[in-house]
Amino acid sequence: KADENQDGQLSIKELEKWIAAKVKEHYSQAVRDNFWIFSALDKNHDGRVSWDEYHVNFMLEKGFDDNYAKHHPEDHKGLERSVKEKILLDKASWFEAANSDPDALNIDEFLTFRHPEHSHVSLLKMVNDIISNLDENGDEQLSEEEFAQLTPDETTRQSKEEWKKERILEFRQSIDQNGDGRASRQELLMYNDPENPVHARSEARELVALADTNGDNKLSLDEVLAKKDIFLGSKMVNTARNIHDEF
Repeated sequence: KADENQDGQLSIKELEKWIAAKVKEHYSQAVRDNFWIFSALDKNHDGRVSWDEYHVNFMLEKGFDDNYAKHHPEDHKGLERSVKEKILLDKASWFEAANSDPDALNIDEFLTFRHPEHSHVSLLKMVNDIISNLDENGDEQLSEEEFAQLTPDETTRQSKEEWKKERILEFRQSIDQNGDGRASRQELLMYNDPENPVHARSEARELVALADTNGDNKLSLDEVLAKKDIFLGSKMVNTARNIHDEF
């Protein structure tokens, strides 16, 4: 499917189109699934799913019987640590998604709970965190230099310089839309939107750079299979997990 011209090679453009299509497919599927799951959990049909309704279903899916799912101790004494951690993470995400009533979510809030990438609030929080971490002069924008700041794990001088050049190029080509040398909050919101085609383009280039052993700027089936773990973990295959990890 990804090899559009069926020449047995994947070009950067073909990879980019495939990844972008997979991201779009994920977004559409998430909305469809959300409707059916929300409808199934909303037992009293009041247009809201309560935490209790969601949590009982979660416990049933984990293999607990109906009686335990509905009447277990609130401190979850005796449960495996991994299950407890998942419950705590879910509860934190639940409260973040709830705009009005912390005990119940409407269908839009439930979508945000399950897929935070759909939420403008989640995207804005991500951008605010980026500005908070990189904005040195407090002007609520990012300059080229601020955006290209080095991360602590960058060690060698050569890798530092290469990384900085890549960041500046990315800033100029993909973020600074009006060319004023600064990234506004709005420009950063547009850039960080998972549906922004720049991310598909960037990942396609990265995959080719990692797997292209003969330097023809394309990928053969053998080259893909030789680096299969990279591809299985990428948005080309595991789209949902990659998008969720970003949020």
